[in-house]
Amino acid sequence: MKTQFALVFITLFTTVSMFAQQGDAAFVSKKGTPILPETGDYSIGIDATPFFRYFGNFLNGTAGNTAPTFGYTAANPLIISGKKMIDANTAYRGMFRIGFSNDKYNEYVNDDANTTATTTWVTDSKSTTAMNVALGVGLEKRRGKGRLQGIYGAQAMLAFSTLKNKYTYGNTMSTTTPTPTSYDWTMGTSAPAAYRGISAKQGTGIGFAVQGFVGAEYFFAPKFSVSGELLYGFGFVKIGEGAVETEGMNTAGTAIETVTTNTGSESHFGLDTGVSGVLNLNFYF
Repeated sequence: MKTQFALVFITLFTTVSMFAQQGDAAFVSKKGTPILPETGDYSIGIDATPFFRYFGNFLNGTAGNTAPTFGYTAANPLIISGKKMIDANTAYRGMFRIGFSNDKYNEYVNDDANTTATTTWVTDSKSTTAMNVALGVGLEKRRGKGRLQGIYGAQAMLAFSTLKNKYTYGNTMSTTTPTPTSYDWTMGTSAPAAYRGISAKQGTGIGFAVQGFVGAEYFFAPKFSVSGELLYGFGFVKIGEGAVETEGMNTAGTAIETVTTNTGSESHFGLDTGVSGVLNLNFYF
């Protein structure tokens, strides 16, 4: 992250130097379009970190440098932000992060019912569903008379998350086959299993954060900018009880039973002793 911020600020100040000689005329395009945002303008911003990472890897010759995309997942949600300019120096902010995923993994294991000399296979499957949603609002102030604007303000965010794994097996567990060949998703191997997981659900996560921010925004084209911010604040996260279901022979050896075990909850509260950063590309209209 420090390298990414060094790159963006070097880029910003290098570009500032290139345009410094243009004077006041630099704030209007050749077609007469104002370069800086105006009262009533709206803005959409996206997380620019993948683009600066790609640019940095391109310069240092990193092999297999994958081009940045606008794709996102529950595990790596894209931060999208919006603004409404109340006046030339004040804006309301809105932010959201949305990530939904439904992934399925299949593994082949020996078919226990096969009695022929030819090896046959059945399929064990793992399905993972996850969701991460966050909403935020804030107030932004800015100072500056040129392309480079200082920005500061405060914002608050509320987050919600869920995660669940579900397992299905090709070999049935019964009183006649109490240890069917099953795939162990933790170990990554298949073997006879006296107990095996059916599902694992993480407790619902809820988070809240209040942050102050300070940074800079540079307009390199009419109503088109790149901004870097440093954040500082406190946050609270609580993850409720989860549940793990397993199946196996009961102690009497007379039937297959399903056992549900609750997992503990957890909570975290903290005031950052350091700072984190955000890089955005912003479009005003």
